Amino acid sequence: MKFVILTLLMCSYQLQAMEEVSILLANNSSAEQAKKAQILRLIEQYDLEKWWFTGKIVIDEATKSPFSHPVLTLGVSRPNADLSGLSQLLHEQIHWYEDSRKEQVKNTISALKKLYPKVPVGYPDGARNESSTYLHLAVCLMELDALTAIVGQDKAKSVVANNGKYFYKWIYKTVLKDGDKIRDILKTNSLYI
Repeated sequence: MKFVILTLLMCSYQLQAMEEVSILLANNSSAEQAKKAQILRLIEQYDLEKWWFTGKIVIDEATKSPFSHPVLTLGVSRPNADLSGLSQLLHEQIHWYEDSRKEQVKNTISALKKLYPKVPVGYPDGARNESSTYLHLAVCLMELDALTAIVGQDKAKSVVANNGKYFYKWIYKTVLKDGDKIRDILKTNSLYI
């Protein structure tokens, strides 16, 4: 009986989370509809509440790379690769978390600069500028940790390692290698979810 009640409560939460999400399709294409179905599937399948900071999502097939602001915007890539989609969604949500903690971000970047005095800038190893590369060390570490909490360590590391084959190569490699050091810096500076 307890299992049935717990299951009903979980379903109720997941349905409630889905109702709070606004997913707009830029062109209402079949590719955008498939990506929306993936996002709804992820919300239904996993408890994402801890890493959920904005319910407004736009899916635009013209978007080459997802971005978080001013509205969390996703492209249509890999609509059937749910762990990849989950990684992408968590990554952009974590940017929303960081955006509301400017002082903590500043202090974290300062500490990361001491650990990594020189970082790559630009695709495919780093982010668009030096500050963004440091910021992404924090985002990608929390992305890894969120995935680990949701799907387990082996799958999380596999997804992050796969991401690192294509973009943020140095960042993802560093997060996998030095996760404990980066995590300690985030915790010390009150920037860890």
